[in-house]
Amino acid sequence: MTPFDRSLLIIYTLIMTVLTSLLLFIVTGWWQQPLYFLWHSPYVPNGQIYLAIFCGVMLIIGLRLFWISLSRRNSAKAIVHDYRLGQVRISVLAIENLVKKVVYQIPGVKEVKPRVVEHHKGMGLHIRAVVAPDISIPEVSREIQQRVQEYIAQTTGITVNEIKVIVDNISTTRPRVE
Repeated sequence: MTPFDRSLLIIYTLIMTVLTSLLLFIVTGWWQQPLYFLWHSPYVPNGQIYLAIFCGVMLIIGLRLFWISLSRRNSAKAIVHDYRLGQVRISVLAIENLVKKVVYQIPGVKEVKPRVVEHHKGMGLHIRAVVAPDISIPEVSREIQQRVQEYIAQTTGITVNEIKVIVDNISTTRPRVE
């Protein structure tokens, strides 16, 4: 979902929440003023036009959000390389799984959620991680960046131009003693 669509979703959700609250007040009989406005809006100058424009915009936003919810995820996207003998396509999902494989080998990393992003010079990665509490986050972050860049270049031939590491949380679970 793009930032524009996310903004639309936030606005749409807020407006629908307010409208649903108004409808709840009307149905329960606590506040009848919105019902009076809707009932008389066709008789107010330009009231019907404003109401129609508002409903039309909300309908378009709703249809767009519905379309986005049905569209396919990044799994269909791929990184394309043109070699002398032909084209090689590596799916975004495959690259994300390669990142998971190499990052889980680093001690202190408990959870990884990589995401391939477009970078103005090529490909970038945003890696969200949950790490152990007793490690140096700057050292682990640098190690993640270095290992991922080397491993992706070695296995796919793709140069990663930016690797952003986001430490989402510190793991609070204790390791199991067996």
